[in-house]
Amino acid sequence: MNNIKYIQTRHLDAMIFNDGVMKLAIYKAYHSPYGYDKRDLVVSHYSVQPKAFTYDYVSNKVDEVYSTFPNEEIHELLNKVKLINDTK
Repeated sequence: MNNIKYIQTRHLDAMIFNDGVMKLAIYKAYHSPYGYDKRDLVVSHYSVQPKAFTYDYVSNKVDEVYSTFPNEEIHELLNKVKLINDTK
């Protein structure tokens, strides 16, 4: 069964697969003049083991795409991931 958990922030997605491995996707997000928020995928990285999905890992991958990025959003993503993993 393909039961993937998706955790989202404005620009970041973490996907947690059944076997526990995790994948990071980075988006360009903007507000449309028509009243909705749009997200375009910039990059989706290979999956890594949960222990490797750290602040440094996410921050380094984000730095490859954005020259400036709010650290708060990385913390938000990791806090959501921790909450999901703690409820397993």
